[in-house]
Order: sequence, then structure tokens, then C-alpha cells
Amino acid sequence: MTAAQRLGIPVAFLALLVAAWEVAARQVVQAGLVPSPSGVVAAALRVVADGTLAGATAGSLRRVAIGFAIGAGLGIPLGLLMGLAASVNRALAPIVDSLRSIAPIAWIPMALLWLGIHGNAALFIVAYAAFFPFVLNTIQAVRLIDARLVQAARSLGAGRWLVLRAVVLPSAIPLVLTGARISMAFAWGSIIAAELAMGIKVTQGGSAAVGLGQLMVSTLYIRRDVNALVLYMIVIGLISLAIDLAMRRIQARLTPWRQA
Repeated sequence: MTAAQRLGIPVAFLALLVAAWEVAARQVVQAGLVPSPSGVVAAALRVVADGTLAGATAGSLRRVAIGFAIGAGLGIPLGLLMGLAASVNRALAPIVDSLRSIAPIAWIPMALLWLGIHGNAALFIVAYAAFFPFVLNTIQAVRLIDARLVQAARSLGAGRWLVLRAVVLPSAIPLVLTGARISMAFAWGSIIAAELAMGIKVTQGGSAAVGLGQLMVSTLYIRRDVNALVLYMIVIGLISLAIDLAMRRIQARLTPWRQA
């Protein structure tokens, strides 16, 4: 099978599926309740032209970036500490295991109560979701380091900090980056859930959506535009795919020796 055929078959199938969807949507009497491809395209042109989609997407991505950075900044050092110090691991492992079993969305009511709806609650949810993959993957990365490398460095006179910088951290990078991919996926899914729960942020002059999740809520309850809702779902999926591809590329660039 040629490259053109490999590309053409899924494209043709997708086109057939979209055409069938359009025909089926036009047969429904209550058209306002059923989205259609043409309606989704019209909604896309509208929200792109007025900047609504770009603003909401930027708001969600900003929260994800900040929450991801917080999760990394707390999770990696804690994972290193728990991986290197058995006593610390024994003390903290039960707490970490207990907390990570609680889904991030379960914290949304408490986050809203403590931090309000103006962004900080969403940041908390994202940071919480991103934190645990960093911790667990960093612990595992430290445990998988060849002990002979550490012993060789110490036999050459390397101190604790030099061993950490020259042996532990470079050896742990591949699994830490794997944790970063998982954390980013969790962060993106959590921000949408948090923004959906937060609803519409009230600003001066009325209500305005500040994230994709909030934009979906306002679209549902104010405009009742099912085509726009489907559009936002598609955008969320495409952004998730783009984020994962970007993380894969970063991982491949930083750890080329791990690639097949």
C-alpha cells in the first residue's frame, strides 16, 4: 500500500462519516437539538472571527501551563527525596498513595469553597492532577538507577550533591519525562472539568467565559448552541493530541538514546 493510499483511506472514511452525519442531522425535526457538520463549521467561523475561541483557549492553556509547572516544581523534588531516602519514603508513601487515589474532580467543591471561581480553584485542580505522576515516576526513576554508577562516582571522590547532579538526575530524566507526559494529559483533562464546574465567571459588564470549559457552560445555558458545543469538544480533543505530540517530540529530543 502506497503512502497516498494509507492517507486516502482514512480521509475517505472520515468524509463519508461526516456526510452521513450531515444527512442524518437534516432529517431531525428539532434541528436545534442535533448538531450538524455545516452548523459546526458556521459556529467555528463565528467564534474565530470574534475572538471568543482564541481567548477561551488561551485562558485554559495558561492555567494548564501554570498548574503543570507547580506540579513539576513540587512533585520532582519530592519524588527525588522519597526515592533517595528510604525513611522519607516509608513516612510519606501511605499519604501520597491515599491522596492520589482521590480523583482531581472530587476536590472541585473544596477548591471552589477555599479559592473561589476566579482561576485559583482551577489552578489548584490542575496542579493536583499534575503532581502525582511527577512524584511516582521520579521515585521509580531513582530506584532504577544502576547502583554501580553511584558507587563508581563515590569511589572517585564525588560528594552527595555531585552524585545527584552528575548521576542521579541524568539517569532519571527519561522516566521523569514520561511522568511529564502523563501529568500534562491529566492537567489538560482536569482543567476542562474544573472550568465546567466553575461555570461562568461574572465580570464587569456581564458574564464572560475565561476558559474552554466555562465557554461550554455559557454556550449551553445562554445560547443553547449545540453546534458550538461540538466545536469546543473537537477543539479540546485536537489540543490534547497536539500537546501529546509536542511532549513526545520533547522527550525524543532530550533522550535520543531511548528511541527505537
